[in-house]
Amino acid sequence: MSGSEEGSILVIVAHPDDESIGAGGTIRRHVEKGVSVDVHCMTGNEERNEELKAACGILGVRNLYLSERGDFAINEELTNEVVGAILKSRPKIIITHHPSDYNRNHQQCALIVSQAVEWASHTTIFEDAHRVDRIYNMEINTMISRPNVHVDITASYPAALAAIKKHKSQVKKADSFYVQLYDARTRLRGVQAKCKRAEAFAITLPEHAGPFYEKNSVDWLI
Repeated sequence: MSGSEEGSILVIVAHPDDESIGAGGTIRRHVEKGVSVDVHCMTGNEERNEELKAACGILGVRNLYLSERGDFAINEELTNEVVGAILKSRPKIIITHHPSDYNRNHQQCALIVSQAVEWASHTTIFEDAHRVDRIYNMEINTMISRPNVHVDITASYPAALAAIKKHKSQVKKADSFYVQLYDARTRLRGVQAKCKRAEAFAITLPEHAGPFYEKNSVDWLI
């Protein structure tokens, strides 16, 4: 896969630090393979956005779309904002939260992304409509019971860990909980994936197929 727009990844998260805790190793691994990765964060403030910039710098993120709103100010009114990020980034895949995560803001983010993927691909709404191939749902605190795929992040783990540590306000507040969690979780997923470190994802396909959605009708399945 090349790093062109057609092969890019957009990571959409509820809060600064989610990108590193949920998919830091995967982001860095794809960047090292020449794939462009953008990040859109729904919330943030001056301190946390500076931490996010530092973390994404380590991970090699191409474009970072920042927000200025409180941690809990996530609702469906943000759908159009996410649609805008999709149309700017034009990713092949999106990485975001899992809808079963215990954090209700993460749940809401997953729902918003699902809706935004549909609307961004609606050709009667947008002249530059864009269809995302699939959504990869990551895990933060809540483990995915039946992941569809593991990504080997053995080589990119040190960069991901360094990115997490750039979120100093959260690492300090949680007494290094997220650092310890990421260490334990990626080792466990590594055992399951037969490698040293891994990140796990569930896969969600775009829900709707019809005449108003770009690239939904195909000549064959293989």
